[in-house]
Amino acid sequence: MSKSKRLMELMIAVNKRRRFTVRELAEEFHVSARTIMRDLQVLGDLGLPLYAEYGPHGGYRVLNERMLPPIMFSEQEAVAMFFAYQSLQHYGALPFNEESVSALNKFYYYLPDDTKLKIDKMKQRVVFWTPKRSAAVPHLKLLLDAALQQRLLRIVYDSKNGVKERTIQPIGVYSYNGFWYCPSYCFLKETHLSFRVDRVLQADWTESVQPKAEAGEITISDWFQPPKETERGKETVRKLQVRVRLTAEGVRRCRWEAWFPDELKEEPSGEGILTLYIQPDEVEFFSGYFINLGADAVVQEPQEMVDYIRTMAIGLYEAYGCGAKRGTEGSGGNSSTER
Repeated sequence: MSKSKRLMELMIAVNKRRRFTVRELAEEFHVSARTIMRDLQVLGDLGLPLYAEYGPHGGYRVLNERMLPPIMFSEQEAVAMFFAYQSLQHYGALPFNEESVSALNKFYYYLPDDTKLKIDKMKQRVVFWTPKRSAAVPHLKLLLDAALQQRLLRIVYDSKNGVKERTIQPIGVYSYNGFWYCPSYCFLKETHLSFRVDRVLQADWTESVQPKAEAGEITISDWFQPPKETERGKETVRKLQVRVRLTAEGVRRCRWEAWFPDELKEEPSGEGILTLYIQPDEVEFFSGYFINLGADAVVQEPQEMVDYIRTMAIGLYEAYGCGAKRGTEGSGGNSSTER
């Protein structure tokens, strides 16, 4: 085996194993211990972070910031990598923002000139637009780490009811419309809630309570599942059924939003019925969405959403109807305005 091939296979072997001895590698690669020592020195010079442990049970281990072995990409695969990154360029914050930019710069540097030209042209012709948000999300990476490790966090959260301290067990993170969200089990409310990451004012590790084993079984994909009841270990969370009657224009606007690919049933007339299941704490969010559709979307159930939208409509009427009339009468406007 050539030295270059042995070095590449050795890098793959130590990355998989993480902890090893020189004798083990020498036997695996059928070379002397002295040769393995020289090869490990070369890998160390290339940036592989090796740590030597001395003593009767010593050996080597790879530190967490380890180098991954080289991977061969086709030209189209290289272009696809940059194409994928284009979809993230308008986000104000990403969990691995600096690492992403660093990795792509390294990747781009070693590409052939004609491939670089193709990527440069693509950047000028393709964009995935997402509204940029000025709100900072300094705890995004920590929330993601907590979800990956299924560890608990003590957070200070700024909700509509005021700033409160909570202990949460994150499920994961997702982005929508430029904002980041973190569905979690909240030990304060003893239920699953979705937290907007920019409203997390503080976040720290905590061991104040034991993690809920059943909460750790939920994935971020499970959070978006439509069944009426979501099984979460021993806990069964009842979802609310939402039924909305849509005009043809309402159907068109819902299709344009692309929120409801399976829940929206269009009728031959062009009108439609939208049926979906939401978390109880999402009533206000979806109420705001449907009221923006005006008379093109009439919510039929649940009753709490109907009542909430009615309250919102009354508030709008008072702001733009009665309030506007009172202001006109008090200012002594002309007769055409008063009529």
